[in-house]
Amino acid sequence: MHYQVTDQEKHSAKIPHHIFNINVIITHLAISQVALEIGGGSPLPFLLVPIISGLVIFYLFKRSQQALSQGDSWFVAANWTLAWRRGRNLLISYAVATLVIGIGVVLGNLVGGGLMMNDFSAEGSSTSIVEKISLFFGAIVVFFTVLYNFLQTGISVYDAGKGIIDPKIEKFAPRGENANEELGEGSDEIHHPGAKQMNENNTEEKQ
Repeated sequence: MHYQVTDQEKHSAKIPHHIFNINVIITHLAISQVALEIGGGSPLPFLLVPIISGLVIFYLFKRSQQALSQGDSWFVAANWTLAWRRGRNLLISYAVATLVIGIGVVLGNLVGGGLMMNDFSAEGSSTSIVEKISLFFGAIVVFFTVLYNFLQTGISVYDAGKGIIDPKIEKFAPRGENANEELGEGSDEIHHPGAKQMNENNTEEKQ
């Protein structure tokens, strides 16, 4: 859905999505690489990823609640809420991955014996192959969740700059009396007086 928004609202609506993607890049690329280097095959250092990312997601949640309660701009608040909802998806993937890896660690300690895999570390340590497999599947869950939401957030940055957001977000960010005016979807917005006025303003700015 296209909404009537100001340039300032467009700029502000992009901020939560930038925060989300920066968090993804730093935690899942930089910090996970550090965890891999210092871990020596152990999954414990990878807890840094959900912990640090979780703190950023918690900020998105608090900021979305604040934006909704202030009632300054529904469009901006809706984008903060959308970013938080995507962060929530990451939290769920972390929980699933933690459960999978936890089961793998328990089974690895119970099985042990000859089912061990070399960590290729200087100390020559080894880890249960069951634990390695669980770490792989846990990482796959997080990877695809991160990839999907990262790409979707990139689209949201573009949409925010156009004054567009999925109207389904109204379920989580209810529209009030002062909410941004709807301009319609697709060809419908061409005949909307608000869209016509916005197009005229954009034309005047370019001239």
